[in-house]
Amino acid sequence: MAPHGTSKRYIIDRLKREGETALLAAVEAGEITALTAAVELGWVKRPPVVGRYPHREKQRQHRLRAITGEGLDAGRAMELWLGPSHNGSLFGSREELEQAWQKHRDELMARWGSHGRRPAAFYEFEFDGARPSYATERSTLWRIGLLSAEERSELEAEWAQAFAQARGMDARERREHYEHHDIPSELVTAWTATRRRLRRQPAPQEEAAAVK
Repeated sequence: MAPHGTSKRYIIDRLKREGETALLAAVEAGEITALTAAVELGWVKRPPVVGRYPHREKQRQHRLRAITGEGLDAGRAMELWLGPSHNGSLFGSREELEQAWQKHRDELMARWGSHGRRPAAFYEFEFDGARPSYATERSTLWRIGLLSAEERSELEAEWAQAFAQARGMDARERREHYEHHDIPSELVTAWTATRRRLRRQPAPQEEAAAVK
């Protein structure tokens, strides 16, 4: 049966087709459901909750308020995280948006400002320059020194593993692999040089024979 308008597969495919990378990332990270993303974009309406769980929506809102602080509803919290929806901003002015960011910054950063990612409001008010694309966000923050020491260590370990996996690929495949994992070119250059240097070193048996 073909995927329909509220199925997870259909929504994810549509998010990809329409370039909704921020919401797609949130769904894939498990931060929100595919249905929540579709509702946010106005593609579908959330079905009414019936049966044993009549308070599910209130519970969802309560959990988000617990994360982002009292006084910030789910829609505005999502806008600070992902940016405004196609329907426009929920804030009355840029000043109101900035005030909400300053007030709830710590909670939002604790929730969504890790693993080399940052909320949309961070780029709006604390970043010098255009917001990087989702595909290059982590390497951009790494390059300009905006990652915590823990994030930097975590990402470099992940990138080192991805770099090792590219061994044996041809030049085009390696380039695409590095781009897919967003490995900084500086690390690729350094690790490639180290690998070549190690290959040029004589094996222990050769060193022993040379001594004799």
